Amino acid sequence: MTTNSPASITVLLALATLPLPGGEVRAQGLAPDMQNTSRVGVGYAVNIPNTFVGFTALGMTPKLFGGAGVYADVKFTTGSTSSDPYYLSNISVQQADDTFADQLFEEQSDWLSINFALVYALGRELAVYAGAGYTRERRYRQYYDDSETRGELGWYWISDSEASGDRVNLLGGAFFRLGRSIMLQTGVEAQPRGATIGVMFVPF
Repeated sequence: MTTNSPASITVLLALATLPLPGGEVRAQGLAPDMQNTSRVGVGYAVNIPNTFVGFTALGMTPKLFGGAGVYADVKFTTGSTSSDPYYLSNISVQQADDTFADQLFEEQSDWLSINFALVYALGRELAVYAGAGYTRERRYRQYYDDSETRGELGWYWISDSEASGDRVNLLGGAFFRLGRSIMLQTGVEAQPRGATIGVMFVPF
């Protein structure tokens, strides 16, 4: 069963508020900025409330339209409902609904998304991005069997193949420079629909 945890959000926010070693340099006006300095970074991002594991990469240079670059990420759910001990692969949605007339209790999806975007610096502290990507959804349903002959005491999961499939994701958002080496990422995504939040570490 999927084990996404909102605790990841707390970790991201805690990292974003840590004291930055480049604070003094920034105060002197010498810290690299988004428009005039080439930046390469890696980070961690989540799609709330769908995928709580995600890895990101960013590259920007002032030589490209005065501060442009590319962004990429991969996000996914941890675990899989299909590995649940009471996942039944031999029962279809039609059988559960019509043949057995079992009660639908819950629906959830496992997600994998791979995205690419163009990034452009609007100022020293702000850059925006927009792009698209590939998303794979695997949809599952949980039912309750009154006779308790299927699953665990009547509870079981099955795959919803008709609701599963490949999607085109659209995404957009912004990066805010918090210091010499850290940027905060916020944005939105279409597939799966959710809010993006992340932290980008920019050592170069």
